[in-house]
Amino acid sequence: VAAVAAIAKYEGPIIIIDMGTATTMDVVDKAGSYIGGVILPGVKVSLNSLVSNTAQLPRINLDVPKRTIGKNTIECMRNGIMYAMLDGLIDRMEAELGEPATLVATGGMSRFITPLCTHKIIYDADLLLRGLLILYRQNMTE
Repeated sequence: VAAVAAIAKYEGPIIIIDMGTATTMDVVDKAGSYIGGVILPGVKVSLNSLVSNTAQLPRINLDVPKRTIGKNTIECMRNGIMYAMLDGLIDRMEAELGEPATLVATGGMSRFITPLCTHKIIYDADLLLRGLLILYRQNMTE
């Protein structure tokens, strides 16, 4: 659904990042074909797993880090969760594509995480809803 909306609005290739319970990254090539992606634990799932499976780590808020290198346990946890994943995956995906991609993010956590990335990522809160509307219109019978 997100790929349908992204193809309609953005120039390919496109990497679509959806940061909900899971974080998914889907790739659409220059011709508009879906070519694959990755699925990894979402930000909150990762944090909950870390806290509940490690006896000495506290629950923390996901505030914007002040620096990358944490100076205490809470900063180290926050930085690891907030900075951990997107830039490296984007670099590898673009390398496989052989060219830069349009980067589009949606989902609950993306508006907090993507501003921390080194890549320019477009935040599109309504991407999934637009995709659903496009598909509904394409499949509507009169």
